This record gives sequence, C-alpha cells and structure tokens, in this order.
Amino acid sequence: MPIDALVLQALLRLTRRRAHVGLADLLERIESPPGALRAALSRLDSDGLVERRAGYGPRLTLTGLAVAVAVAGARIAPRRQSSPSGLRLGRRRAA
Repeated sequence: MPIDALVLQALLRLTRRRAHVGLADLLERIESPPGALRAALSRLDSDGLVERRAGYGPRLTLTGLAVAVAVAGARIAPRRQSSPSGLRLGRRRAA
C-alpha cells in the first residue's frame, strides 16, 4: 500500500481517538523513514487532504477524512456480498 494511504489511515485512527498527532506518532505506526513520511505529508497537504500548521501536528481536512474513510473501508470491505446461505445478493431482476 502506498505511504500516502498509510498516512491517511494512521491519521484517521489517531483522529478517532481524539489524540494529538505528532510526527513521532506517525513514524511509530507507519514504520517508514522520516524523510518519506515528510514527503508524503507534503504531497497530502498540497492535495488538500491534510492540513499542517506550525505548532500543531498534521490533521485531516474534511476531504482528507472522506478519502481516509474510503481507503479504510476498501481494505476491510468484502469483495462479494453473499447471504448466510451462500447465495449472491444483488438487485432483483425486473419481471
């Protein structure tokens, strides 16, 4: 998974816990070199997904929150929906 997606997911987890996010927290969760993390944060900031201000840690923008939730959901969502009986769920065909 690209480091940008990992950063978004880590920020989402930390945001859900209402924790102050620091670079050290992200490094601990992502386990990447500091330079790569800073570059990813810079890209996400220029894309408008993360906001960085002096004296504060990075935080997700509203758009960044939506993208982070979508990325996290894509990782855990099943590829195919099925009922307990094993039948595929989907739209009914018109009669």
